Formats: sequence, C-alpha cells, structure tokens
Amino acid sequence: MTTTFGRISFALLIGAVVAGSAATQPPGAVMPAGQADPQPVPLVLSDQFDQKTDLAAHRGAVVILVYGDRKGTDACRALGAQLHVCWHPDAKGQPPAKAHAAPVVGLDGLQPGRESPDVRVVPVACCGKVPGPVRGAIRGQIAKGSPEVPVWLDFGDAMKTAFGLTPGEPNVVVFDAAGRLRMKVNGAPDQAALDRLVKAVQGLRYEAAK
Repeated sequence: MTTTFGRISFALLIGAVVAGSAATQPPGAVMPAGQADPQPVPLVLSDQFDQKTDLAAHRGAVVILVYGDRKGTDACRALGAQLHVCWHPDAKGQPPAKAHAAPVVGLDGLQPGRESPDVRVVPVACCGKVPGPVRGAIRGQIAKGSPEVPVWLDFGDAMKTAFGLTPGEPNVVVFDAAGRLRMKVNGAPDQAALDRLVKAVQGLRYEAAK
C-alpha cells in the first residue's frame, strides 16, 4: 500500500516526535484522551526543505504525530500509513502527493454548514544534535526520499527529552484542534490501543466541530 508515508524512509528519519509527559511509559501504554493539558503545546520545528513547521499552523485539525527510532523504521511507516488511510480512505493505493491531499472522511450528524475537522498524520524525525553540514546532508536525504510530503525534523532532541520514547517501536501522540496534548501511546499499540486511539480521535473531531 502506497500512502503519504509510503516513500518516506524512516531509516533516514532516524526516529521520532512529541508524546506527552517526560515520564517513560511501558510499551503500549495509553494516556486517556480525556486528560487534556490546559495550554497548547508550543511545538516549532522545521522540515526537510528548511521551512518552519509549527503545530499552531494546524489549529482546527486533530494532529497525530508518529515517531520512533531507527529500529522502529518499518513499524512507524506502517502505522503512519494505517492511521492516515483510516481518516482518508481515498489515499489507499495512491502515490504520496495524492495520498497526502486525499479528503478527510466526513462526520455524521453535523449541523448544516459545519465542516468535518481534518486529521493530519505527521512524521517527525528526531535527528539528534548534529553539526550544520550533517544537518544539510540529512535534509537532502529526506527530501530525496520524500520530495512532496513534509517531514518535521528535530535537531535538538527536544521531543525525546520532553516527551519520552520507547526504543525500537512506534510511538504516537495526539493533539486536539486547539493544539493541546490529548493522548499518547508509548510503544507498539495493540489492537485495543488502536481502537481507543481511533475512538478518541473521532471524539476530538466532534469536539472541534461544535
């Protein structure tokens, strides 16, 4: 299946993103969606094209960040694709650019004129504190592997330090339409955790549509 994440080499991405508190959780641990931080998360990074990426620019949409270290490459790619297609079914089987632009599935029962909030699944690479020339090389590699779909880059270990990481496995963090942390899954989610995640995201979409 070729989706937004299909051509992004997570081996190049070298791991990760944001995820809740600094406390390390056991693999598969889930922070319930009802526990919202009071303030939006001020997450500002840059992408492989050296363009600023700001979580605040995605207000109005539910944002899912998928991350993991190098050993979690394949699992992160598969999970990112699965989540994107879950809310953008027309992305299935499409090349990256078309998959990225696929429309979000609508919500039932909305009042006339109310749009269904989007769900944006974003890869964020935690590249470590490397010298400028190395950063340029990493950007170039990622841009070659993903020339159309933005990949957020962390060159300061900000994400790992602030939010934790389960090595070798995919990790997920969810922000509501106001940019507040609402859910995280540290480590490979089992089916029950995925079901809770999907239900939680749908709830956040309805919350945003009120």
